[in-house]
Amino acid sequence: MVKVIESKENSFYKELLKLKKGDAEKGLFLAEGDDLFVEAKKAGAVKGIILPLQKYGTVNDTNIDVYFLKEHLYRELASYKSLPPVISICQKSYDSEFGDRVIYLDGVQDPGNCGTIIRTALAFSYSAVVLSKDAVSLYNNKVIQSTKGALFHLSIGRESLEVLKSMGYNIYLTTLSGVDEKKITSLQEPFCLVFGNEGTGIRKEHLGMGKQLKISMNGIDSLNVAVSSGIFMYRFQKE
Repeated sequence: MVKVIESKENSFYKELLKLKKGDAEKGLFLAEGDDLFVEAKKAGAVKGIILPLQKYGTVNDTNIDVYFLKEHLYRELASYKSLPPVISICQKSYDSEFGDRVIYLDGVQDPGNCGTIIRTALAFSYSAVVLSKDAVSLYNNKVIQSTKGALFHLSIGRESLEVLKSMGYNIYLTTLSGVDEKKITSLQEPFCLVFGNEGTGIRKEHLGMGKQLKISMNGIDSLNVAVSSGIFMYRFQKE
């Protein structure tokens, strides 16, 4: 289906504007740019694409719904001053099965950190990233963009750490006072490697749920959560 939208009063356009914040219930959201479109298409997650009206007639894929928007509507729908060549309507719901190698984000709020961690988890062959109920949403636009498409190839959940513990996961918590990670040769699967909030770290009630690990550092006592998670994920990546 090909459709041209020229008015902001169009009912479907109003629905598109709502998708800028994502629809967690339906798992629908907008992804901007060619790189996200390519990755979403590989995963079968594209439900339609949106293009500026001046590109009318340039799409030959009859298996995909295409919506052409007048420039001012397209600009309003986009999140950045530099307009993306394409905006994809994508679907990715939270998963309930996480595999054996899980990264858990306990209250991580910064969307750039969250997206970077998801991207890194895919790069080092982790099976899932699970967000606590109070962590930033997967459907935050900055999370989506900073994953660079990794979210389409990884299980993403939203669950409490207590539930993962009850599912039989071995819990490893990254803190400033745990066992030096250099002294640990491997993590026992199935495991859940936990990273905490940017300001307060892992919440106190979770600290007794498993083994605490730390990175040995000189000259400073902490690192950005995306940086520290990358170190841990590289250190314990699957051989």
